[in-house]
Amino acid sequence: MEEEGKLIKKSLWLFEYNRGDSALYLQQFYAIDENDVRRQIEEFIRRADFPVYWERLRHVPGGFTIGYSSLKGTIYERPDGSLIEEAEEKAQLQPPEAAVTAPASGESTPETASDPSSEAAPG
Repeated sequence: MEEEGKLIKKSLWLFEYNRGDSALYLQQFYAIDENDVRRQIEEFIRRADFPVYWERLRHVPGGFTIGYSSLKGTIYERPDGSLIEEAEEKAQLQPPEAAVTAPASGESTPETASDPSSEAAPG
């Protein structure tokens, strides 16, 4: 489990599935790693009151934008499960003297709905 001090770092995963029709559906998960997200997906499928057919699983730590909505690529959670709000996150993760800079060239950038990179369905 990756932790920043006492905060648990989780990144965004998008699970694409269909319900036996022609539409594709997206379900977002924030998870520590791939094992964690797969456990969450299994729980999602078990609780669903409709058929769920696996299409793709995508790890998008840089975030995801569709239409006018964006999902953060990374969130921080307290050990009790509560989320750190953005203002708190900046205060807790950045030293006070740190300046705001552009992302390094190797850092991930937000993904959009048109990006085809993904992990194929298992099996």
